[in-house]
Amino acid sequence: MNSGVETHSRTKTVLGLIASPRKLGNCEVFVKEIGKNLPHEYRLNLIRLPDLRILPCNACYGCIMGNPCPHHDDMAFLLSSIAQAEAVIIASPVYFFGAHSIIKRILDRGFLFYNILNETYGKPCILINIFGIRNRLGIAPQNLISLALFLGLDVKTVVQIQASLPGEIIMKQIHTRKAERLAGMLFSKKKERQTYGCPFCGCDVVRIEKRYFVCGVCQGHFSIDGKGRRIKIREGGIVDSLSQMLHHRDVLRGYKNRFLVKRREILKKTLPYQDRGEWIKPPML
Repeated sequence: MNSGVETHSRTKTVLGLIASPRKLGNCEVFVKEIGKNLPHEYRLNLIRLPDLRILPCNACYGCIMGNPCPHHDDMAFLLSSIAQAEAVIIASPVYFFGAHSIIKRILDRGFLFYNILNETYGKPCILINIFGIRNRLGIAPQNLISLALFLGLDVKTVVQIQASLPGEIIMKQIHTRKAERLAGMLFSKKKERQTYGCPFCGCDVVRIEKRYFVCGVCQGHFSIDGKGRRIKIREGGIVDSLSQMLHHRDVLRGYKNRFLVKRREILKKTLPYQDRGEWIKPPML
């Protein structure tokens, strides 16, 4: 993907990221059903995200400044797998009004995404939220959209499917037909936008301002007219283009440089807080 000549030795792959720990659960089975309907030249690779060792971000800003991440975990493997795939499918169960916590753990290490943006930007992606109780989606769609957009992926559609019992998702023909449709959409020019929510990225979690709404992900501004139509006001300037996303990295580098300049001044102000309060820890086993 880095060179202008395509290498025919590497099999074309679609990467399925399964954010559920359950073996043969609804997320896994549904993504495999999509894989069954992919064009013959593609194979489905799978990663069970909760099985990965993803350590918390140290907030050191090292990767933003071009240094290697101090953590030696599975993050490099995950990002390399995404960069090498031709398309990505992300499926997560809904736990307590959100996606599985592994999605947030990966997002917290999102500064590393800048290292692969040139390879992932514009790559097709499908997002799948699987929930058990009606109207209990919460911010799960926002979680997955955030991950996909900050990886630079081109989200073809976000689907929400109700399936409570493990594996029951394939018991209904409506779901298997949907999987077939999604497989066909992945590499087509077709893009399915929600008829509600943000008109820029499709996220339906918004912040309400006095005269308009602000998208919780892309920060796009929009309003709604008397007929329920969404009126674009301005883009958010965060995930609008590859150059804008890389500009955001430069802004973050500026923060780091400003901190280095003001570090002594800041330390002088914060040191008096060093011994306030008492840290408590779990008992030693």
